[in-house]
Amino acid sequence: MFHFELRPEVRKALKNPQLFCKGMCPFHWRLIIAMSGVALMMILFFKDPENVLHPTWLLFTGLGLCAWGEWQKYRAK
Repeated sequence: MFHFELRPEVRKALKNPQLFCKGMCPFHWRLIIAMSGVALMMILFFKDPENVLHPTWLLFTGLGLCAWGEWQKYRAK
């Protein structure tokens, strides 16, 4: 699991540094989910080209959840 610690000068500039760190962890995990969908599409592109768009739901899920992490980071600023 990811663990983020902010530098003191960054921590002082934020309204809610704990919420900012809380938003960073889901953002990175969901980005990993979206990029795994891209890797799966790349594998399918060479192996079975007619099914290359099947893992698109992974991309939308991962990027949608990344937006949630970004929203938490935005609220903390």
